[in-house]
Amino acid sequence: MEPYDIDDVDAQLLSLLQKNARYTATELADRIGVSDNTIHNRMQRLEDEGVITGYTTAVDHERTGLSLYFSFICTARISNRSRVAEKAMTIPEVIEVTELMTGQQNLQIKAYGGEDEDITRVAKQLDKLELEINDENLIREERVKPLDYSDLEETQTA
Repeated sequence: MEPYDIDDVDAQLLSLLQKNARYTATELADRIGVSDNTIHNRMQRLEDEGVITGYTTAVDHERTGLSLYFSFICTARISNRSRVAEKAMTIPEVIEVTELMTGQQNLQIKAYGGEDEDITRVAKQLDKLELEINDENLIREERVKPLDYSDLEETQTA
């Protein structure tokens, strides 16, 4: 699949929506300097082209009682890696599985829990899969930011 060629309006739109997907078309139009009709058309095109794949809600898991955020570094046989990753995603506390292109430590699994027992239960469920847990870590804090497509275009043309 060929990359979708985004222009400056698309770049600004993507950057703003990643920061707040609840912006109204009018707010987006005002910030970007185009009409709300342009915003509606651009959003529809970006959705149709598969650039925008959905809209999500950010949840503060700690406020919901899930104050323990864990990372498991695991190794799965390369031939089983994708299947094991899919199985790991069926564990309710697991929120993310990253497959790495390495022979060892090729799965990173992140999970939430409210108590130590929750994470122990997750570890036991992972242990039943065709993988080896190499390391377990309690994550203190994770910093994530949306990709600013406007800044990205500037650095690519410089």
